Amino acid sequence: MKSFMTPYADQNITQELANRRLPLDKVVVGWYSNREVHKSVTHSHPYHEYIYMIGGKALYLVDGSRYELHPGELMLIPPGVVHTGFYDTYDRLILQIDDAFWQETLAPLSLPGTGPAIPDQLMIFHEGPVHKWGVRGLIEHAAVAAGIPEEKEKELLYRSLLSGLAIIIRQIIVEDGVGHPSSTSPLVALVTTYLQQHFREPDLNVNALARYAYVSREHLSRAFKEYTMQSIHGYLTELRMQSCRRDIADGKRILDACLENGFSNYSSFLKTFHKMYGVTPQEYRAQLRTAMKQ
Repeated sequence: MKSFMTPYADQNITQELANRRLPLDKVVVGWYSNREVHKSVTHSHPYHEYIYMIGGKALYLVDGSRYELHPGELMLIPPGVVHTGFYDTYDRLILQIDDAFWQETLAPLSLPGTGPAIPDQLMIFHEGPVHKWGVRGLIEHAAVAAGIPEEKEKELLYRSLLSGLAIIIRQIIVEDGVGHPSSTSPLVALVTTYLQQHFREPDLNVNALARYAYVSREHLSRAFKEYTMQSIHGYLTELRMQSCRRDIADGKRILDACLENGFSNYSSFLKTFHKMYGVTPQEYRAQLRTAMKQ
């Protein structure tokens, strides 16, 4: 990732670190590049994430639906939306916004009886209206604003830029510039929702899911793998591991984080954590502490 902070610097900001930075920074903008085919872990985050695709392509799986993101398009991912990304070679601008700051900024734009200023749901906006309204330039201005030394002035500029973005988003919706999923699977949607709600249960497995969905284990496993490009076990493990990482980052004992998130074998949990992230849970916690001091 290339940060827009001045001067440009390479950083690797985890979801947990971004969550801790945002209440202070309010807004974080990054330039992410990838030159290899890559899959993200299944995850969600407590902040808003807006992705502007500069080049390349990406496929996002969200609650049983597939969303393709092409150059020039903008994707809005609200807090709490569980998603998995599959990427080819790409360059992306990513705007991350603290939820409380975003809601405060949007409040003056909400009209009585009309609901939120912008819909609180995942959306993709087509390249035409995104280019027409200069969304990329607005995001880049937010990146440059991070270098303003006076906090009050920086916050004021952030609010101005975000208010403009909200108005543009509403206008793009009016212009029918919103994209739709390329495909949707009701079965996968049913199962992923259940997994997200019950992943902490240690006895949750494919057999239990098949009974819940009233299909055979074989049919469910095959349909899930074909649609999501990962196994049910892999999806469940990533949900559990993401929650474990958050708990560890929050200071919870590693053993407690393991057991409270559905892992019944501590030794297996440690091996899986290291395989997925390249560090032990203890090393991960130490990395976060070091990063927060910088």
